[in-house]
Amino acid sequence: MRRVETGEFYSGEVLLKLFQGREFKAQKYLEKTLDVVLEGIEKLGISKDEPIHVCTGYIFTKVREDLKSRGYKLTPVKVAGATQELAEREFVKSLVRLGVGDEREVAEMRSFDSFLEWVLQDLEGRERFVKTGWPSWPRLRESGEPS
Repeated sequence: MRRVETGEFYSGEVLLKLFQGREFKAQKYLEKTLDVVLEGIEKLGISKDEPIHVCTGYIFTKVREDLKSRGYKLTPVKVAGATQELAEREFVKSLVRLGVGDEREVAEMRSFDSFLEWVLQDLEGRERFVKTGWPSWPRLRESGEPS
C-alpha cells in the first residue's frame, strides 16, 4: 500500500501456507489480504475522504468489497510505475526471507516460468515454496515443464 502524494507505504505479507491445502480451499488468503490492507489504512491514517486505488487482481476481491461497504472512495486500477516497483521489491524480500536465495538471485528470476524452472530443478526440496492450491499445480508438477 503506497500513498502517492507523500511516498509513505505500508507492506504486509500473505503467508505462503494460505495458498496451500485446506487454507487455500477456504480462501484464507483473501481474508489475510483484507487484514493487511486494513492494517495499512490504520498505520497510514487514511480517512474515508481520501481516494484509494486498489489493484484489480483477484486477491483484492474481498478488499474492494469490504472497503466499498465501509464507505471508502475506491477506484480499481491496474498497478504500475512506482507502486508496482515497490510491490516487486517487497516480493523479492519475502522470497529471500523464505530462503529462495539472496536478493540478486531472486531478482534474476523475474518471471513465473523462471521461478517454476527453479522449483522443478529440485521438486522435492522446493515444492514448499509453491502456491500448491491452484488447480494448475498438479498438471505443472506432473509435466515438469513451465509452460
